Amino acid sequence: MGANVAALAMHALAELMEKARIGRLTRYQHILLRLGEWIAYAECAGSFARRAALLAEGKLSEKANRRFDAAELAALSRIFAREAALKVAEEGLRWVVGAGGVSEAEMAAFETNLGMPAIHRAQAGLIADMDFVADVLYGRAAKPTALSA
Repeated sequence: MGANVAALAMHALAELMEKARIGRLTRYQHILLRLGEWIAYAECAGSFARRAALLAEGKLSEKANRRFDAAELAALSRIFAREAALKVAEEGLRWVVGAGGVSEAEMAAFETNLGMPAIHRAQAGLIADMDFVADVLYGRAAKPTALSA
């Protein structure tokens, strides 16, 4: 569903927000606005995963759009969750470090706290999911792959 990767995005966001709070980085308008962008990405990833889970369980509202079936929506959710986690963690690291919120000595620990290794590992299967979604969108016969989930 992508919930596990959306959780990585949420965790990275929490670490960034705490670092911004401690360092008083929201004094910089650019950091404040970037935080809003990262919050939106992480929350959308979580919402997308929730929707995919509800569809898979047959609990999605009857008024909801049914363009995609459960497997298709799950693939879309995984794709977006990967994108959101990477965006939040990598851009967050860039801007927090750029604003002086992390010293050189703290860098390795901060990268680990953000979950960078786990986020990078979560990118596995991205192309297979994207190929699957492309097949769905363009009505092509799916090619069997070992990586598609």
